[in-house]
Amino acid sequence: MKKKILIAARSMFFKDGIRKVKMDDIANHLKISKRTLYEIYDNKEVLLHGVLQLNEEEHLKRLKAFDTPGTNVINIIIEAFNLKTQEVNPAFYEDISRYPSLIEKIRERKQKQAGQTKEFVKRGIEEGYFLPNIKIEILMQLADASVHFVMSQQLYKTYSMKDIFYTYIMVYARGICTLKGIELIEQYLEELDQK
Repeated sequence: MKKKILIAARSMFFKDGIRKVKMDDIANHLKISKRTLYEIYDNKEVLLHGVLQLNEEEHLKRLKAFDTPGTNVINIIIEAFNLKTQEVNPAFYEDISRYPSLIEKIRERKQKQAGQTKEFVKRGIEEGYFLPNIKIEILMQLADASVHFVMSQQLYKTYSMKDIFYTYIMVYARGICTLKGIELIEQYLEELDQK
């Protein structure tokens, strides 16, 4: 039931934004009582945290399954991009900024994942797709600052998330690549432009 609630809430939040969706709406959609919903999730913020965690876990699971022999770091970056470009109402991003404790939890989770990011960059260097002299800590801070800027300036209201992630890949992924990596990224970006 917990996962069923999270999946329904995610769909509703992504479609209509967080503020517009009431706990009553979620309970009615699932044909359960509001009391049952509150017994499982104390409040909307706890539910929203669960939704974001589920989304992240599903993305990581899909990326791990995608990472089979013969897959390289550029393939993984492209797959991650494809996962991130799902349709989400801009109101969702605006509404999430109203939950500072949730934003802090997201930051903490990113810090915990710093080790995985470093390993990924090292792998890219070993595969010959990333430049060997990358200052990983600086790169991670710049990438984090960019995400913060996108959210604080509400760029998602002016540009689609697809365009924002596309530009992010052009700046960061392409920026740390060797010529071998750039060729693969440019090939992918050309395919995207043709769609």
